Amino acid sequence: MTNTSQYHVEHLTTFVLDRKEAMINTEDGIRKLRLLDAKGKIWTQDMLLQVEEKTVSLIDPETKNELEIFPLGTIMHCQAVMSSCNYDSILALVCKEPGQGKPDLHLFQCDDIKANLIQADIEGAMMDQKGGKVKKRPETLRMILKSDGVIPPPPAAPAPEPPATLTQLDVRSRVAAWSAWAAEQQDYDKQPQYSDQNEPSEMMATRVDRDVQILNHILDHIEFFVTKLQKAAEAFNELSKRKKSKKNKKKGPGEGVLTLRAKPPTQEEFVDCFQKFKHAFNLLGKLKSHIQNPSADDLVHFLFTPLRMVIQTSGGTELAKSVVVPLLTIEAIDFLHSAGTAEERHLWVALGEGWTKCRLEWPKDHYFPPCTLQFRDGWEPPMMPFVPQSREAELNQLTQTLSHSEILRQEEMVHRLSTEVRTLTPNL
Repeated sequence: MTNTSQYHVEHLTTFVLDRKEAMINTEDGIRKLRLLDAKGKIWTQDMLLQVEEKTVSLIDPETKNELEIFPLGTIMHCQAVMSSCNYDSILALVCKEPGQGKPDLHLFQCDDIKANLIQADIEGAMMDQKGGKVKKRPETLRMILKSDGVIPPPPAAPAPEPPATLTQLDVRSRVAAWSAWAAEQQDYDKQPQYSDQNEPSEMMATRVDRDVQILNHILDHIEFFVTKLQKAAEAFNELSKRKKSKKNKKKGPGEGVLTLRAKPPTQEEFVDCFQKFKHAFNLLGKLKSHIQNPSADDLVHFLFTPLRMVIQTSGGTELAKSVVVPLLTIEAIDFLHSAGTAEERHLWVALGEGWTKCRLEWPKDHYFPPCTLQFRDGWEPPMMPFVPQSREAELNQLTQTLSHSEILRQEEMVHRLSTEVRTLTPNL
């Protein structure tokens, strides 16, 4: 047992409790949280919430720096709100520091350890600080350890969404895409283009629908990344305003959280996003004859807006130029030439050969590292059903295998003979 407990939480938002804004209590804050969430204006921020004998602290999970510290005496109210909206395990803290005009309401989503358990820990610490011979918190911590973090049982998981259809690409709410089929093969110019005349129509429809699902997930990812950039910029601007208006240098309420939110994405995250743009272009090259409302042309125009923003935010074109894999397919390159506007083509070409040359235009022996991409939520493309090969295809594959084996055998024989010659030469 220890006097310090630490929980992974997601900071949702902070409101100022102000009667003029019709914000009086936690219920008002939850109501406004729902409204903002419905408009897509809630941005979660990972952090650690640490409870000690005299304080509750918020900590940067990466640097371990202290973002905010709330002495227990400044916590006016602590409440768990369960299953009230999309965020089903909310911890609400109402805090007011000495000299602060109006209290702040901090809202956190708690997944690993449920909000009602964290509430019990904080309230135990508050009760113990007020005095009493028997300490309440040690027993609370023992209960939390035995609970596996879940009391009561979490609500049932929502039913999985049905597979996307060819008309479910929503341009207004999404901004990017990635393709698993490009990660499965490194020879990007031999990707199937739904052109096998012997393929059953059902199989072609399955492959098209699979790629549409992948494209939808890429659009979600880029939207997430762009929102992250926007929220970081908003936090930075708010932080700058506060610093300009403050007379003293003491950190004000909420500034630690703002500092964390203002951190830009890492270089690895930028590279990952650029790779997903390239996968999106490859997918659109494949799907251009198979999707509508929006069409592939619409989506290309739509993607260039966030692409330009990500390039600018990364500091210019240099980082994007360094992202060579995945290579664009011939179909994607031809499609960008035909569908892009002059301004879009100019931006695309400025990204260099890694974005404008297909595999056939590179030396045969040029090595390209694998490009395996993952989604934040762990989603993976559905497996394609197994289709038996035709007899002709089987014979062709067998012939290629035997020819390859014969070439390897001959190369091995030549290597062995040359080695023997080198061994005998010193004796001549």
